[in-house]
Amino acid sequence: MNVVKVLPAREKNPETCCASKKVNKKYVDPWPSHRYRDGKKIKNAVKTLKAMAYSFVSQEKNKQLKVDVDLEAIKHYYDPTNKNDIQLTWLGHAAFLLQINGFTILLDPLLHKRASPLKFVGPYRCKERGFKSFADLPAIDFILITHNHYDHLDRPTLKEIFREKKNKKCQIICPIGIKKWFRRKLLRIPSRQIFETDWWDDLELSRIPENTNIKDEEIMTKAIENSKQKITLSCVPCQHNSGRSIFDQNKTLWCGWVLKSQDHSFYFAGDTGYRSTPNKFPEEDLEKFPYCPAFKQIGNIHGPFDLACIPVGPVYPASIISPDHANANDAVNIHIDCQSKHSIAMHWGTVEYLGLDNIKYGPKELREELKKKSIPLEKFHDVYIGEMINLPKKGK
Repeated sequence: MNVVKVLPAREKNPETCCASKKVNKKYVDPWPSHRYRDGKKIKNAVKTLKAMAYSFVSQEKNKQLKVDVDLEAIKHYYDPTNKNDIQLTWLGHAAFLLQINGFTILLDPLLHKRASPLKFVGPYRCKERGFKSFADLPAIDFILITHNHYDHLDRPTLKEIFREKKNKKCQIICPIGIKKWFRRKLLRIPSRQIFETDWWDDLELSRIPENTNIKDEEIMTKAIENSKQKITLSCVPCQHNSGRSIFDQNKTLWCGWVLKSQDHSFYFAGDTGYRSTPNKFPEEDLEKFPYCPAFKQIGNIHGPFDLACIPVGPVYPASIISPDHANANDAVNIHIDCQSKHSIAMHWGTVEYLGLDNIKYGPKELREELKKKSIPLEKFHDVYIGEMINLPKKGK
């Protein structure tokens, strides 16, 4: 039985631990680094949509990106002979299967073809996910959602997960405002299995015996204290936005996640920008544009991180895209600011037509930026879909 315990709240401070902010009942990014530099966002979003060649037929793109999910290795994690504390598998875009201290966690699973309210048009996933059904995967303990955009909160994927009997008790953790979407769109998920969090909220996730009397507070407290299978989960800021239609823009929060076991720390940056830039400007002017301070705050409070997942793209047109998405230079700066020892590139190569740039944008540009800053390429790199990163248990 998995238990979610809310830990004492942190004191908020704009300089060290910035709180989420609402203006006129809508969430906003509370930093000067978030600014649309080419008129109003909606007007330019319409222009961008008109420019995008939205495909009516999902088709294979980016054939150079390998797909090879090792289901046996995923299952072996639970074998008594396993020596790994963390096992991370990329499933494409921002979707990851994270196995940590015996828990199985899915992050932002877009594992169906369309990131759109319509089945026949809109951004589409052009790479296979590498497994046939969720019957092939271990039972999912938790699903972590960073925000409600279609390429991160995918209804068909979630319905498929909960159709699998072993996933019926799976718990969902998401930012403020999204719980009611789950209750409305996935009516069979009990409210007690869905948890909302604000920036800097900390939770303790524990596994206790199935026969524990959950109605007895003293017994529950002892069971949690005695549990040897625990991790902490923290909701952290990012620079982005939310909305699934023109009617709900920024009415729900967006975030990243920090997970810590006894041995390791893991950071999932979510979908995020770093600084807002115009489409064209001299390279020497880059530092004139303010950057988001949240990542240094995350690094100072929760870092350094043994492993991080950081987005690279989409990037064009920058005047519209850059406030909410990281290019290669931004991604490297996030890697530095959050104090990551080893980062994996995500949010690239898998979904067509999120921006106007080439779907292959990411790995090459990332390597160029790392070289400029004299950072070894093995410290921040791309992986293929299904590739695993393992962090061994201490002493193993």
